[in-house]
Amino acid sequence: MNTKNNSRSRETRERLKEALLRLLARRDILDVTVSRLCQEAGVNRSTFYSHYDSIGDLMEEMEQEIGANLIGRFRGTNYDGQPPFSPGHLLPILEHIRDNRDFYRVYLSQSTAQHRMDWAFGQLLEWYVRPLLRGLAVKEEAIAYYFAFFRAGFLALIQQWLQNQCQEEPEVILSYVQNLLRLSELEGEQV
Repeated sequence: MNTKNNSRSRETRERLKEALLRLLARRDILDVTVSRLCQEAGVNRSTFYSHYDSIGDLMEEMEQEIGANLIGRFRGTNYDGQPPFSPGHLLPILEHIRDNRDFYRVYLSQSTAQHRMDWAFGQLLEWYVRPLLRGLAVKEEAIAYYFAFFRAGFLALIQQWLQNQCQEEPEVILSYVQNLLRLSELEGEQV
């Protein structure tokens, strides 16, 4: 019997995840069928259904794993009084995206990604950014605006980086973000 912990089950789940990523590189998640996914992964439909109820369940598991990995990078560094967009806070996010670029490249191209990203950024705002901005005495009514601006710009920057195959090191991307955040101070300097 398949259990979540035995090696054959883990291997099958990984094959399904890798197959889903390959398919999502070519088509939208709404166009992926269980039959096509199983064919790509080299498993039977019954095997798929012994692990997941739907493709959405598989995608949700992948999102949770990626999210847990990202959150794990912040253990012990939360609420340290530094601005939320400081190197110590952004570099782990950029490293995480680089390390999981295949997932993010296909994930951000999906029609359902906007809703999921809204949820993820909402969690980031509530769990991480809002407390930091409060600690810097940013007015509560301004926090949502600052975050909306940062969210849109950061997401566009990440999509460009992914499109470029993450050729630049995370530190270079971080320098771009930092330069953007202080453009008014950089008048006349080369950025």
